Amino acid sequence: MNASTDSRDKGAPSWAGTPLVRVVLSQAIGAAVALGAAFAGTAATGIAVPLFAVLVAMGVVAAWIGTKLRLARWWIPVQMALPPAAALVSLVAIPAWLYLTAFVLLGLVYWNSARNRVPLYLTNRATWEAIAKLIPDGPGRRFLDIGHGIGGVLFFLSHRRPDAELTGIESAPLLFIISRLRARLKKAGNIDFRYGDFWKLDLSGYDVVYAFLSTAPMAALFEKAQREMKPGALFISNSFAVPGTAPTDTVMVNDRRKTKLYVWRIPHSS
Repeated sequence: MNASTDSRDKGAPSWAGTPLVRVVLSQAIGAAVALGAAFAGTAATGIAVPLFAVLVAMGVVAAWIGTKLRLARWWIPVQMALPPAAALVSLVAIPAWLYLTAFVLLGLVYWNSARNRVPLYLTNRATWEAIAKLIPDGPGRRFLDIGHGIGGVLFFLSHRRPDAELTGIESAPLLFIISRLRARLKKAGNIDFRYGDFWKLDLSGYDVVYAFLSTAPMAALFEKAQREMKPGALFISNSFAVPGTAPTDTVMVNDRRKTKLYVWRIPHSS
């Protein structure tokens, strides 16, 4: 997946709620500040402030407020673009059913984003190659992709490691359906796509667990991996480290993003 979330999101004030709540709050404050300044300026000078300038100011203020509420950096351009984009859309005669369709599709893709704070990320081909090299040799190795999206990693590994047992779990309904349809078309017999919550999945049977999520769940997910995975198994995180826990190894991927794969080998019990 392509954007990145930083650790500031995790340290948000408890009263601010989920990222979506903080976005709405930021936009409301931005609107109040920009409109208030525009009215004050007009009253003082008699010169009307252009609407587009007000909308841009709303976005800038909202983006700044969002950083104070510890939203991730990738929200900054989104926050800035929201007011002008909303105004432009309102000027176009778009049928109401298109809004409903877009809302339903987005809901089916970002089903659990607000609760788990995990956006949609897609792993690129260079990273697929690096992951394939990390899977231990030998038939019957079991690999799990947490939040498999549209199945890119698993379909690649299906051809590269036909001797492996590949599993993906996804909580977004539309992404899960797309993955299952692709599996039928590609006739990938060694992939098991599952729909559900990865927090409820037992990790004990997997030799390698791969996740490309966000900073927010990493500490809890790593604790789950340590608790459930067998000694010697590998836990791999794309781009997001576990706070306060050094990885066993870090793989630098030769791609445009300079992707880092953080690898932990589950230790034997003392």
